[in-house]
Amino acid sequence: MPVKSLLKRLLSTSQSLRVLDRSGRPRVIVLMYHDLCEDGDFTNWLRVPVSEFEAQLRMLGRVGRIVDTAACGDPESLPADRLHFLLTFDDGYVNNLRLALPVLERLEVPATFFISTGPMTDGAPFWSDMVTTAIAGADLRELDLGEFGLDRYRFRPGDGEAAWEDVQRCLVAIKAVGNEDHPAVAGVLDHLRRQYAQVLDEHLPRYRPLSSSEVATLAASPLVTIGSHGHHHRVLTLLDDEALAHSLTESRRLLEDIVGGPVRELAYPNGDHDERVRAAAVCAGYERAYTVAPGILGATDDPLLCPRLGVGGVGPRWLLGSLLGEQLLRDRLGRS
Repeated sequence: MPVKSLLKRLLSTSQSLRVLDRSGRPRVIVLMYHDLCEDGDFTNWLRVPVSEFEAQLRMLGRVGRIVDTAACGDPESLPADRLHFLLTFDDGYVNNLRLALPVLERLEVPATFFISTGPMTDGAPFWSDMVTTAIAGADLRELDLGEFGLDRYRFRPGDGEAAWEDVQRCLVAIKAVGNEDHPAVAGVLDHLRRQYAQVLDEHLPRYRPLSSSEVATLAASPLVTIGSHGHHHRVLTLLDDEALAHSLTESRRLLEDIVGGPVRELAYPNGDHDERVRAAAVCAGYERAYTVAPGILGATDDPLLCPRLGVGGVGPRWLLGSLLGEQLLRDRLGRS
């Protein structure tokens, strides 16, 4: 076995994680999920099979304790002799309700769900899912987007990590152009709708956004906290001041109407933020905001820069333990 793979396996063991966590200070590792799928359905780097999700939660329970979002506001109240995890879900997929919530309730595990309220309201799929579903559903080996100022993208066969790295490369390039209302991005999406309509009609309904009533059902669980993920899931740093304020305030207003209480937490769409975005979040009434930067949340961290570790659906189970172990090791080395 290659040395790197052996190291990852060693770092993924429960004993290794406990040894690495002997920090003497309370901390929370925030995990970022997105969507779940039935076993055997399309996975990707963001979509975790439901049986794998349950296995991951059981593993987390063996090495630490899963806490709710209140712990992030007061990590000093947590015991310093064990790991603590906060589960978060971005976007607001229907499978958060259909697949994730039953597992959470069975294991009595809390989680926070960050909802994009535009897709919730109009039912339109997330545009990134149109791209990934067209590629996976049509089993494309390449996608030529030259007429939109992009490249020709090639995809390795299969449903493994290498294939999804190729898809991710294409998606990142499209996102770099702009939000879905950018002419080039809109052109790509229109092209996919026309060329792969049958594939999208067949598969996208399984990955659709939650409706308002479904968010209400999700929020009714005592294990669930609802947060905002912006209104239209647009990259906030690319919005002008008026559109930025609207995305943050409209999302919060709609969600508070649904849950019947305050919504104080935000996850930045795509993880993008800057000083202007963070100031707008405070003005909109948010008290804590989450990034996609890896790290471990401590008591003295900026509440508008809460780090998270992304959990994907591609790769063997030990990769989650390896991810945690590597982050704990980096954290210890950074303090030594």
